[in-house]
Amino acid sequence: MEFNVSRNNGRVDVQIIGPVDWVNSHNLETEFNKLLMLDFNEAVFNLSSVPFISSSAIGKFLIFYKRAKSTGREIRIKGINRNLLSLFRIIKLDSLFPMEV
Repeated sequence: MEFNVSRNNGRVDVQIIGPVDWVNSHNLETEFNKLLMLDFNEAVFNLSSVPFISSSAIGKFLIFYKRAKSTGREIRIKGINRNLLSLFRIIKLDSLFPMEV
């Protein structure tokens, strides 16, 4: 899994590349913790290159979401493959943050 971050005018753009499975969900948590230390208003995630995400990694996303929202930050997904989009809709993550294909 690769986790690439760029900053732009109060926004962080995050591109995750590769499968996010149980083994690297700990790395995802570490990257989210680093991200929360940055000064930003909105985090935009590109998941178009993520073919698979484990339930553990989804849990890390939810923890990140809760911590970011508690400090007034917005989360958005821009770029998600159809399989992940279907999964996120089934588990109602699309009701937490906006998603664009």
